[in-house]
Amino acid sequence: MNWIKLPALATSAVALFASPATAYADCGQDGQPACTGPRPTVDQVMDIMNRLTDPNIPSIEKADIVTPPFDDHQAHRLDVVLDYLRTKRIVPISFTVTDIQPAPNNFAGATVSNPPSWNEHSGTGPVVLVLQNGHWFITHESAIDRVDQLSKGVHEHTAW
Repeated sequence: MNWIKLPALATSAVALFASPATAYADCGQDGQPACTGPRPTVDQVMDIMNRLTDPNIPSIEKADIVTPPFDDHQAHRLDVVLDYLRTKRIVPISFTVTDIQPAPNNFAGATVSNPPSWNEHSGTGPVVLVLQNGHWFITHESAIDRVDQLSKGVHEHTAW
């Protein structure tokens, strides 16, 4: 899928959870104290994931959980994928959320898993969340990565 990349700050947060890097040694690495700060609850992350993958909510209306929000083209493509998953009775998806950790600058990370679906691909991967104005959002790139994982093979069955 052709998706717009996140701003540098969110990309840096993804790197924090994806690979060790000495550039992020301000907490939680290289002998530094563990990161402290806000982190969402399991229920908050589950609500975000359920809303993200709900085909009954147009993706253009998911700006309340994705930052930055999807543009019109991205929202349309996501709606096509979610509609296909609905026709195959894959959604709703049973997510498991574990290992929620705070990160610098009101970011947090979590591991989100889902069981095998129509394409026999289970998925486990990191998501990056950010607290903005008292509300948790999934970062744009994390949202795209999770939907891409869920939709492996969908492009073979849908008109992109």
